[in-house]
Amino acid sequence: MKHSSLALAILLIFTASCDNTWDSEAKDMFHQSCMEDALTWAPNQDKASQYCDCVLERTMAKYPKMADALQNIDSVISDPKIKGCKEEIAR
Repeated sequence: MKHSSLALAILLIFTASCDNTWDSEAKDMFHQSCMEDALTWAPNQDKASQYCDCVLERTMAKYPKMADALQNIDSVISDPKIKGCKEEIAR
């Protein structure tokens, strides 16, 4: 996930909307960026998608505003609950 930290930060900058919400376009772009990273280590596309769904859900729960997620991107990446997504898909 460390490789994707810069990609996620850039993604969040470009997808931040004026009302600062996680709209469907922002979610899709976040998921797509996550998938690019996850497909480098996940055993298949389904597991990668499950992982990215989990990461997105937990990121939005922790940071309901996109700007907050962007300002705390290091916290997002190092959050144990978010990191737990990778372990959960391995089950």
